[in-house]
Amino acid sequence: MNSLYGMFVVLHVLAAVVGMGPTFVFPLIRKSATTGSQLRFAVGLIQKLEQLPNIGGAVLVVTGILLMILNKTGFSLMWLNVSIVLLIVMIVLLIGFIGPRMKKATQLVLSSQGEQIPAEYMQSMKAITQLEKAIQAIIVAVIVLMVLKPF
Repeated sequence: MNSLYGMFVVLHVLAAVVGMGPTFVFPLIRKSATTGSQLRFAVGLIQKLEQLPNIGGAVLVVTGILLMILNKTGFSLMWLNVSIVLLIVMIVLLIGFIGPRMKKATQLVLSSQGEQIPAEYMQSMKAITQLEKAIQAIIVAVIVLMVLKPF
């Protein structure tokens, strides 16, 4: 059982990288674009890659549940409970707030022409950027909780 537990820990960590890593990388890809064509390329690339966080997130949840079962902890650990609550908040922010705004911003960029970045896109990204920073802070907090297990 120990090797099974270790295998799930490895899968859990890999899923965290795949599931949460894009939260830090996608904004950098978008911000690197300085022209309209670069931004269209960046947004198109992100669209092609956005299944990775979905797959990683799903594997993360499944392996997390399996680890809780194998370790027989359930919801008895406070650091784990806080992590779960933070991840639920993150999912709500992603699905409820960032997703719809990003979809509109993406459509705006992909329908634009020329080298000028649409002003409406820049305006819409202000709110999205703040939400992305909140999600990045949540991810860092969850990683700290998972590694240190402070309580």
